[in-house]
Amino acid sequence: MSRCIAFDMKKPIEAYEHMSLETVREYGRQAYGHLLYVWDEGERTLMRCRACGGYVLVQQSEYHGMEDDSYYLDYFPVESEEEADELNRKYSGEEIEEQFGDRYLMVTDTSVFVWSDHSE
Repeated sequence: MSRCIAFDMKKPIEAYEHMSLETVREYGRQAYGHLLYVWDEGERTLMRCRACGGYVLVQQSEYHGMEDDSYYLDYFPVESEEEADELNRKYSGEEIEEQFGDRYLMVTDTSVFVWSDHSE
C-alpha cells in the first residue's frame, strides 16, 4: 500500500496528468455525522492510480451559483484504504482542507491546478 507518486512531482499539472484513476470505494456525501464536501453538494471517493498503484482520496465540491455552477476537486494522498476511512471519520469537507498535514492537489472547473499546503 502506498500513496500515488503524483504528490512528489514539482508542478501540479504534472501530478494531475500522471493520475489515471479508478474507483476503489465510493464514500458518498456524508459519513460519521458530517458532510464530506464543501459548498452545496459533493462527495468523496477513494481512487487508485493505474500508473503507479498508489491511493488518492478525492473530494468533489460544487457551488450552485446564479448562472454557472462552480466546482473543484481536492486530491489527497493516502497510504491505504484504512487511512482514507480515518480521514473521512475525522474530518468534514472544510476540516480536511484545513487540517490535512501534507500538500494536496486542488483543481478548479476552470482548469486551475494548485498545490494546497496547510502543513506549516
